[in-house]
Amino acid sequence: MGKRSESRELLTTIEVLDALGGEKIVAELTQQRGDDGWKNVEGWKRTPTFPSRYFYVMTLALRKKRLRAHPRLWGQVIAPDMDQAVA
Repeated sequence: MGKRSESRELLTTIEVLDALGGEKIVAELTQQRGDDGWKNVEGWKRTPTFPSRYFYVMTLALRKKRLRAHPRLWGQVIAPDMDQAVA
């Protein structure tokens, strides 16, 4: 059986936004409409976490690129024994 390729972990909101293609692409992904949509997403660069409601859609988009980010970047609570599983 072939070796499973490892996914690279992104550590900050800036890394995630850049990996997904920037503010405008993430605004579309998260359905931020109108001229202010990408500006809302741009503001996430200055925060330690994303809005939690976008965890699933952004995580799936990262997975398609063989990337990952810790659920804490969306404010998700992880039990200590689960921390190793998401790393």
